[in-house]
Amino acid sequence: MGLKFLHVLSAILLVGNVIVTGVWATILWREHGAKGFGAAAKAIIYTDLVFTFGASLLLVTTGVFRAYQLGLPIMGTPWIARAIMGLAIATALWAVVLIPAQVTMLRAGRGPDADVERAFGRWTKVGWLAVVPMLYSVWQMVAKPA
Repeated sequence: MGLKFLHVLSAILLVGNVIVTGVWATILWREHGAKGFGAAAKAIIYTDLVFTFGASLLLVTTGVFRAYQLGLPIMGTPWIARAIMGLAIATALWAVVLIPAQVTMLRAGRGPDADVERAFGRWTKVGWLAVVPMLYSVWQMVAKPA
């Protein structure tokens, strides 16, 4: 029961952080634009480190141990394999597009606003796109389709 609780909690923290960060960052951007967005960019990186990375690590670890506990072959169980694929796609988008955009956004208010604006646009579009495979993974874990 403890592993299952931690697994569900980590999924809530991961997906919740991604969605809530996207919402409040968009609100702040609309109010302030690139000027003064540096503090928000720092908060995004901090919450990504703690919640996105931390919850992802906990999610994968508890998932592997939980599958082992239940005697389920990880890649041989279709819904687990598809959930892992969804998480892998979201992680790839985060690593390849979102992190570099966040680093550029740290310059908000200190450098050319056009670079920061493009980075925020990329971060927003790809970030919301990355939510789709995450929600697909959650659905796979809950519905457990054949």
